Amino acid sequence: MNMKTLIAAALAAFALPAMALEVTLPAEAAAYRPSDLPGYRLVQQNCMTCHSAQYVETQPQTSSRAYWDATVKKMKKPFGAPLRDEDMPAIVDYLVKTYGAERGSATPVAAAPAAATPAASGAPRTADALLGANQCSACHAVDKKVVGPAFHDVAAKYAGNADATAKLMQSIRSGGSGKWGQVPMPAFPQLEEADLKTLATWVLSR
Repeated sequence: MNMKTLIAAALAAFALPAMALEVTLPAEAAAYRPSDLPGYRLVQQNCMTCHSAQYVETQPQTSSRAYWDATVKKMKKPFGAPLRDEDMPAIVDYLVKTYGAERGSATPVAAAPAAATPAASGAPRTADALLGANQCSACHAVDKKVVGPAFHDVAAKYAGNADATAKLMQSIRSGGSGKWGQVPMPAFPQLEEADLKTLATWVLSR
């Protein structure tokens, strides 16, 4: 093959249109190891917003309490995880006793009292109050995607669906992944039916 042929072949290769590669991610399968430690509930509520348990599973089993403490603090700042300072010791306790150097230790650190919800404080159960108490803005905005979809996009998806309110209430209660990508939404089983309906109605009105 002479030089002209080589040059022509090279130019032809560069001229070919780029082929799009479609990648389908597998469904989320990893889950945090069940535990009676108070931090287990907190990890489910807070950590699965941004990543699955697979991230934790890949950390060294010899990781000390100081390592997990630094890791959890890093998730809050600079990464912006919506963690309450008073919840962090229980989260660290669960992680180090379930995945780290203190596996098998039986003495749990007590969880901090849950943040007051509108129902507990006697305040009206408004959508704004529920959105704030459950830190919905950490993953959602009205008109743009953050971690999860924009509320406006959710409303558009359910437009004209007679069962929209019930379906959205179930999604909020149970969480899950797959409808809007592979990042899982945490479940909110603690919310009462009235609260779920208030939130679903508000989202669908955006």
